[in-house]
Amino acid sequence: FARGYATAAPSTKAPITLFGIDGKYATALFQAAASKNALSTVETDLNTIDEQLTKNAHIGEVLSSPLLNRSAKEQLIESLGKKSEITTNFFKALIENNRLSETKRIIAAYKTLMEAQRGIVSVVVTSASPLGNKELKQVKDNLTKGGLIKDFKEVNVVNKINPSLLGGMVVEFGDYTIDMSVSSRLAKLEKLLTDSIAI
Repeated sequence: FARGYATAAPSTKAPITLFGIDGKYATALFQAAASKNALSTVETDLNTIDEQLTKNAHIGEVLSSPLLNRSAKEQLIESLGKKSEITTNFFKALIENNRLSETKRIIAAYKTLMEAQRGIVSVVVTSASPLGNKELKQVKDNLTKGGLIKDFKEVNVVNKINPSLLGGMVVEFGDYTIDMSVSSRLAKLEKLLTDSIAI
């Protein structure tokens, strides 16, 4: 058994590197689940919890509250549905480290890892107004042909709208952000002018 476990150990490595608190916790959970061959089981657990949090935003607020003691938080997590031992222990660690407020972001990061594991990368293109299929395909082609995205079987491009960008777009995938928005350019110009005046 020990020899078999040692052989399987390399496959526990996360398929992509995620940063930030959510990325680190999601990666730790991914590796723990992979070592027990329970990636899909944990994914199902997290999807169930995510659905509950989406249906009732109040639960998330309560979980994040510093006024709720550890025992009450554990009971609340338990009430969100039956979970595997790995998921249960993971949430106990989140409670211990006062990181329950990161739950939604950690779940999103775990989903990103699972997509990467399946050879899928999601690209979010945020623009001031909706982009057509032609523009989205051009973004996808530029990312794949330019070598920014490689080793993936499938690239999913999603367009989100944010009028405050004024124009241009912001492209996000994994932990990469490419900001080509007009609002970003204006902010840089404003900083440049402010710095010049300060001198």
